[in-house]
Amino acid sequence: MAMKVIYGKTLNEIEIQNVNKIAFECGILKDTARLLFYRGIDTVEKAKRFLNPGKHAFNDPYLLDGMYDAVRRILKAREEKESVVIFGDYDADGVCATALLYYCLKDFGIIARTIIPEREQGYGLNLDTIAKHNADGKIDLLITVDCGISDFEKISKLKEQGIDVIVTDHHEPPEILPDCIKVNPKIKGQKYPFSDLCGAGVAYKLGYALIGEKANDYLEFATVATVADSMDLVGENRDIVVEGLKIFNSAKINPAFKCLLGDNNKQITAQQSLAYIIAPRINAGGRMGDANCALQLFLAEKENDIFDLTAKLNSYNLARQVGCDEIYRQAKLQIKQQGKNNNSIILLGDEKWSAGFTGIVAAKLVEDYNKPVIVFAGQGDYLKGSARSVEGVNIYEAICAVKDCLIGFGGHTQAAGVSVSKENFDILDQRLNEYLQDKITSFDVEKKLYAEWNIQGEFSMRFAKEIELLEPFGIGNKRPLFTTKVNAVNSIPLKKDSPHYSFNTEILDMLDFNGGANVLPLSLPVAKTVVFEPNLSVFKSRTSLKGYVRAVMPEYGDFSDLKLHIFENNIKKLIEDVKGQEAVKTTINDVAVESGKVYVVSDPESLKNFDTLSKIPTYLFECTNKNSTDYIVISPNSLPNDVESIVYLDKPMQPMSFEGKSYTVSNEIGYNVLDEVSVDRAVFADIFSILKNNCNKRFNSATEFFYKNVNDGNGFNFVFATTVFMELGIFKVVNDVLQYDIKVKNPLTNSKVYSKICILKG
Repeated sequence: MAMKVIYGKTLNEIEIQNVNKIAFECGILKDTARLLFYRGIDTVEKAKRFLNPGKHAFNDPYLLDGMYDAVRRILKAREEKESVVIFGDYDADGVCATALLYYCLKDFGIIARTIIPEREQGYGLNLDTIAKHNADGKIDLLITVDCGISDFEKISKLKEQGIDVIVTDHHEPPEILPDCIKVNPKIKGQKYPFSDLCGAGVAYKLGYALIGEKANDYLEFATVATVADSMDLVGENRDIVVEGLKIFNSAKINPAFKCLLGDNNKQITAQQSLAYIIAPRINAGGRMGDANCALQLFLAEKENDIFDLTAKLNSYNLARQVGCDEIYRQAKLQIKQQGKNNNSIILLGDEKWSAGFTGIVAAKLVEDYNKPVIVFAGQGDYLKGSARSVEGVNIYEAICAVKDCLIGFGGHTQAAGVSVSKENFDILDQRLNEYLQDKITSFDVEKKLYAEWNIQGEFSMRFAKEIELLEPFGIGNKRPLFTTKVNAVNSIPLKKDSPHYSFNTEILDMLDFNGGANVLPLSLPVAKTVVFEPNLSVFKSRTSLKGYVRAVMPEYGDFSDLKLHIFENNIKKLIEDVKGQEAVKTTINDVAVESGKVYVVSDPESLKNFDTLSKIPTYLFECTNKNSTDYIVISPNSLPNDVESIVYLDKPMQPMSFEGKSYTVSNEIGYNVLDEVSVDRAVFADIFSILKNNCNKRFNSATEFFYKNVNDGNGFNFVFATTVFMELGIFKVVNDVLQYDIKVKNPLTNSKVYSKICILKG
């Protein structure tokens, strides 16, 4: 299977008792309590804490080591009118942290200067930039946000220059810490009960220690940063985001954020509004070499300035999308040309690529190939890369194992940064692949969807409303997914020419956005697992419940019950004009699993002849795996763009339009179906009468129509003749209903389908 659903654990008796107790004490459904239990909320106390988030649960900032010293040093700066500089970072967390602390210091009585480095200057303190600011006006106190904990040597040099430093950071601390005041919840041995704040979250704690509840006015910045930096939305992070969203959805919303969101009257949410609209625009400035643009926006006071800076960030975001798309296209081509799609880890690089785009491109390639990827950009004599990984593969651990051939690296299990000399790039590629070769199993790179459980009965409105109690959803607290089993269902467009579809199930109605590829599989008479997300919507004060489809997973078995469906799909292609190379003949002995090849078959029974292919995934009509290696497709309607060659395991009625190399193993057309198909006009006359007598009935496909309304005689002849009549316009489907056009007089020989079948039959 190319995709697997992983369900929540089966609870034992003691765990069920705990779930029931949580439900009773909290006044919620047992199913809702079960969702909490799956998230580690396994006691009544934890459940009440989780279901009642907010600022009342904020931790005392003075529990953070170094907080007293930081406040005393900043108080001294105010009293002695010292020059204070905030040094941030170029990403959304660093920019938001800088803005938040700027406002808190302003309310405290200090007008600080700010430094946001550009991405090309690298992460962390930049002594040259600081020196320029020091030359413009002596710096007495420098406060870092979202960086600094790893800058021991740089901070030592700043102290030699008479600059005091306060580090506020949230990254993993190294063995040797800088010799200065440090506020970082990840430093071991302190009393602070929550270690996973983002950089802006730590800046907020410092701001609160300085000005108290007034700092809550700036929680929007910590909220955006928490979501943008992919922090787990649990504990205090959840409290921060809950409080920040209250501001976002009120008249108190910061004008800069309001302008970034545009004309949006919908409820502002963590994922849709912050993660997909605001965060990318903040980050776009840094990716396009103007990280200060976002900070200027957040510090702007005039309406015209806010509008202009928002427009600039929007333009940066559009340019970023274009730049990422182009590098992504080039990366895909590089993978194809260098045959890297079968590697355990994919390493790519180009001196012309922008380092600001490599992380986004790497993440997209991980989605495509479901394996770790590192994308490098040129930078002088070395390459700087962004690594992204899949679940089950610790990319940081892998990089540590080959650190002797690197210039530098850092990161965590799923993402990392890597620097390597150009001469060591190939060595790094080889060693990482060797290291991961035995560690990545088929399960590791198998696409997985996590669902809570399979729904068999009704999905109640109350349960859907209680799921909303788990908001805000995001990293560490994902929106619950469920599954339900269906057989043959009719998926129809929401309106004419719409790419979005809907279908009914026993538990609730489903919406399948861009679900055209699922229409045919859903209609087939096989069991299917539908993965969905329950969603409540309100229109004109009326609440409705729908399931948003996330995946449709047919359980085909041996395909023996689908021969007629496959035949119909095959002959429909005869209407098309094929472009590309003609298939050439090879031998069965040449067939083996090879990189970049797709194996195509007309008849699933033909697969019995190819034992070497028995363990690779098999798809029907469409390949749902974007990775272009090692799979079989029965009667494909399309193929991914990066397929290098096609091997037809049996002769197709018509080859696909394809510009690459193609081969045919056998000259026999699948399951000798043409022996069962007649081109005799008398047969067509009989089927014409059947169709005419069954007009005004619902028509989804010729096969389905045959089974529902005829189910007698030769189904292959019926499907063949019906397809021909449809092509000629004698019969047509209007609003899913079969209709006969009495005005159309069109000979069979005008049909491409009829003519090509006549040729194939000889």
